[in-house]
Amino acid sequence: MEAGRYEVLAAVGEGASGRVFKARETGGCQRLVALKKVRVLEQMEEGVPAFVIREVGLLRKLEAFDHPNVVKLLDVSVEVENQTPELTLVFEYVDQDLCAFLASVAETGLSRGKIKDIMLQLLRGLDFLHTNMLVHRDLKPQNVLVSSHGEIKIADFGLARIYSHHMALTPIVSLNLGLNWVKVKSHIALRLESN
Repeated sequence: MEAGRYEVLAAVGEGASGRVFKARETGGCQRLVALKKVRVLEQMEEGVPAFVIREVGLLRKLEAFDHPNVVKLLDVSVEVENQTPELTLVFEYVDQDLCAFLASVAETGLSRGKIKDIMLQLLRGLDFLHTNMLVHRDLKPQNVLVSSHGEIKIADFGLARIYSHHMALTPIVSLNLGLNWVKVKSHIALRLESN
């Protein structure tokens, strides 16, 4: 990524590992992108944090499939800012996360059809990940993005892991509910089929 290729428009959020910005490409199609700037602290003897290497590696593995319900990693670069190395991940820009989307819903709530559409897209994304032997491990409303066109995209693969059929997976997923994920997925699938 060349310096000056993106014009930062606004700060979107900040986490423990860095900041996210809404930006626009300065040349070509001038599409909107999300820049995730990850601080690589000087006192870190190991270099780039493992979760960043994992996230980039997994997204690079998945990019060949171009799944509509997984956020796309467009570019990666390292820049030095104030003598501190900073890794920049460039993602497709998606308007909001599921939390913001749900907060903007009218008091009457979402229609049954809209709820089914959101869940179907989310399950398609999860099915794609699991079919490709990948477990997200941090699925929450802040990591589910919603575009202005109603497209659902799973994001933030910092805790994700690749698994094999020989690995033991725990049946409990900590989604603040502690529910058996197999029962939840089966229940949702049955409900979608019956409606």
